[in-house]
Amino acid sequence: MTSSTPASSRPQLGLRPASLATRWTRVLYEGLVYGAAYAIPTFFATSPKRVDPEWIWHFCTCDRTAIEQGFVDHWPPAPFRRRIIKGFLDQTHAEGIEYHYDVSNAFYALFLDRDYMFYTCADFNAPTDTIEDAQRNKANHILGLLDPRPGEKIIELGCGWGGMLKHISAAIGDGSNLSGLTLSRDQVDYIRTHLGFSVALADLITHDYGTETYDKIYAIGALEHVRPDSILPLFQRLHAALKPGGRMVQHFFSLNGTDPVPPSMLGAQAYFPGSILSLHSDIRAKAERAGFRIAHDSAHDYRPTLRAWFDRLVENRDQAEALVGHHVVNKYFVYFAMSWRFFDLKQSTLHRLVLMKD
Repeated sequence: MTSSTPASSRPQLGLRPASLATRWTRVLYEGLVYGAAYAIPTFFATSPKRVDPEWIWHFCTCDRTAIEQGFVDHWPPAPFRRRIIKGFLDQTHAEGIEYHYDVSNAFYALFLDRDYMFYTCADFNAPTDTIEDAQRNKANHILGLLDPRPGEKIIELGCGWGGMLKHISAAIGDGSNLSGLTLSRDQVDYIRTHLGFSVALADLITHDYGTETYDKIYAIGALEHVRPDSILPLFQRLHAALKPGGRMVQHFFSLNGTDPVPPSMLGAQAYFPGSILSLHSDIRAKAERAGFRIAHDSAHDYRPTLRAWFDRLVENRDQAEALVGHHVVNKYFVYFAMSWRFFDLKQSTLHRLVLMKD
C-alpha cells in the first residue's frame, strides 16, 4: 500500500444505481480496504431502490457481537489508516464541505428546524421538546455564552443559513455589526436574499481577520472541519483578531480517547471528504498555547438531534426524493443513524468552549 492515494483514484460516495452483485463486490472491497464505516454508506447510496428507514436505523445503531464491533473499531490497522487518511486529505476540506452542503437548500429545510435551519446539535431539555424547541434552547445557551452587546463587532465562522446571526440581531436589536463566513454558495445566496447580513464566501482557515478587529467571535459546528495541524495557527490568528477582553465561543464535536485516526475518520470521508476531527484534549491544549483562557467547557448529547432529523426526513421522504433522488435520501438515512451510533459509543462528544482573551 502506498503512503498516499492520488486524488483521481480515491473512492467517492457514488450515487448511481448499481446491480446487487456490483454493490456487494464494492462493499466487500471497501470494507477490507477502508473499513465498514466507509463501505456501508456506499452500499445503500447506490441501491436502485428506496431503503426501509427503520431497518436502516436498527441495522446501524444496534449492538454488535464482540467480534463484529472489534472489526469496526480496529480495521483497518492503525498504520494503514494513517496512510489512507493522508490520501483523502490531499483533497481540500473546502471541496468536501461544498460537496456536503450544496445539495439543495430546500432538501435541508425538509428535516432541519423551521426557525433557524440549524444543522448542528440541539438541546433537548424536556421529553416533549420538538426540534424547534431544542434548537431555540441551543441558540439561547450560546447567546448566554457569547453575551453580545449592541455595537459590538461580531463574526460567525461557518454561519450556515444565518440562524444564529438572526437570533443575535433580534436579541440585541442591532445587526449592523454582525458578519459571517461560509464555504457554501447556496448558504451565501440564502442569507443575502432572505436575511440581509454581511456574509462572505471564504475559508475560515485562510481568511484575513485583521488585528484587534472583533469583540466576539463564535462558531457553531465549524471547528470539525479544521484539520488538527491547522487548529493552533487558526487559534493564534483568532486570538490576535480579538480585542483585549474579547471572547470566542466554539460549539463542536471532537474525538475522545487517544487515537487521532480511529476507523470512524475513514467513514467520515463518505460525507465530508477531506475533513478529520481532532482529539478534544489537543483542542484544549492548543487553545491555551494560542493565549486563550478556557472559561467554560460543557458536554452535550447529539443523539436526540440526529434521531429528530432522521424522523423528520422520514416524514418528508416523498418531497425529499422529488428534490434530490432516493439515492441521496438513502445516504442521509445512513448518515444520521451511523452518526447516532458514533456518539452512543462515546467515540465523540459535543462540546461548547468559551475562550477568553485577557
